[in-house]
Amino acid sequence: MELIGIKYCGGCNPLIDRPGLVREIEKLLHPDLRLVTDMTSSPWEIGILVCGCPIACADKPDVRDIFKRWIRVGGPTVDLEFIQENKMAAVIVEKIDLLQTKR
Repeated sequence: MELIGIKYCGGCNPLIDRPGLVREIEKLLHPDLRLVTDMTSSPWEIGILVCGCPIACADKPDVRDIFKRWIRVGGPTVDLEFIQENKMAAVIVEKIDLLQTKR
């Protein structure tokens, strides 16, 4: 089973439902993949930085070091591209699939 790391921001100004997004991602993931927030298993192959607003304050160099490859959610954006909230989980899972094939 492959682990995919989840790193949340502090949640001070969420424009999206961060936990709801992660639940939707879990539903769409391949059964061989599992989301984790336990930092002791780092560095992760793939990580998702889940920030509630476009400022994405948790996007810092020390956080980037946790992930070998990562997907950045900042409010209504995924990797700086605006995505409707109801489509974000599917876009993120597609990105995970692409990152896995690039290994």
